[in-house]
Amino acid sequence: MTLDKGSKDAIVIHAVGNVGPRRVEYGEPVESLFRMAHEKIKESDISFCHLEWVFSSRGCMQYRDHNTWRSRAEPGNVKALAFAGFNVVSHAGNRCFDFGPDALVDSVEIIRSNGMQAVGAGRDIAEARAPVIVERKGIKVGFLAYNSVLPVEYEAREGKPGCAPLRVATYFEAQGYQPGTPPKVITVPREDDMRAMEEDIQKLRKRVDVVAVSIHWGQSSMPGVLAAYQPIVGRRAIDVGADLILGHHAGVIKGVEIYRGKAIFYCLGNFGLEAPHHLKPPPGVYAKTTAPTYGKLKAGPQTGWERNPGPIDRRYAMMVKCIAGKTGILKTAFRPCYTNQRVEPEVLSRNDPRFEEILKYIEPWCRELGTGLSVEGDEVVVY
Repeated sequence: MTLDKGSKDAIVIHAVGNVGPRRVEYGEPVESLFRMAHEKIKESDISFCHLEWVFSSRGCMQYRDHNTWRSRAEPGNVKALAFAGFNVVSHAGNRCFDFGPDALVDSVEIIRSNGMQAVGAGRDIAEARAPVIVERKGIKVGFLAYNSVLPVEYEAREGKPGCAPLRVATYFEAQGYQPGTPPKVITVPREDDMRAMEEDIQKLRKRVDVVAVSIHWGQSSMPGVLAAYQPIVGRRAIDVGADLILGHHAGVIKGVEIYRGKAIFYCLGNFGLEAPHHLKPPPGVYAKTTAPTYGKLKAGPQTGWERNPGPIDRRYAMMVKCIAGKTGILKTAFRPCYTNQRVEPEVLSRNDPRFEEILKYIEPWCRELGTGLSVEGDEVVVY
């Protein structure tokens, strides 16, 4: 398929996962975070990312079972996203309310005042559920965003800032007859939130040519693992009119599923998420999370990788590339990406050995979901 950005009948959509610039705190030029990727990002008509940190100087920490002190970034960091060329920014994530309502509202307004559109969070539930619609060449693309990794009180309500919730219930079921056998974990999306999402999609479907749904979901840093609720949510979204599911949160790339001809990207990975290792928490605040950690994350960061800690698969990322027209999405692919010690993402070409490394990593998870991958030039087409 030769349709690309230059075509009169189609547009290019790019999408990446978690971003979180902190160049201002490091005393470095904000543009440097995306210095290796901005030209590739801008080879699109519309580009999307999910913002982890809040851009604000206001607010106070909301004490939860995860670190909140590191979730607020200096407002000037927003310039990194503008420089990279992002148009639409999801803010429906598990960090969006870490510094309370003032910081969240500041962050949404700062995104908008710098020429981008924020989706998935706002001053109340109506604003959080409101879509963003971007039109290019007469083709309208609508975005919605929801959060399933939801600390208590992070959801927006009438008269209360927050994010659009897609809450999930967790149950445990005994397996086998042996005492002490680990239970089966059952996760079920809340039906009221599911119906709200479906209603949003159906309304948006009537107004646009393409519907993209962003969801912050899944289990962090667990390679390949999907929670039971994720396929339920993704498939139901497609059943009522979504064309593309953009998943993020887990920090590692996960498999891609094709359902009814539409792609569900379960996790796009981290695309420039800077850890503020050089900053110390305020007095009286724990430096580390009190939540459980899994697997390799128990080990400290490698020397030189403090800004981009964790096992090597946390350096892998994907940049989705969709060709879209008046009839919907015509082609879906992704570009493998790699983040370096300074968390700077690089969009890889086919002749880079890291391209094959990432492809070998993700291929088994895609195969389990019945998805094939085909390399065409520097792109990996999903089918």
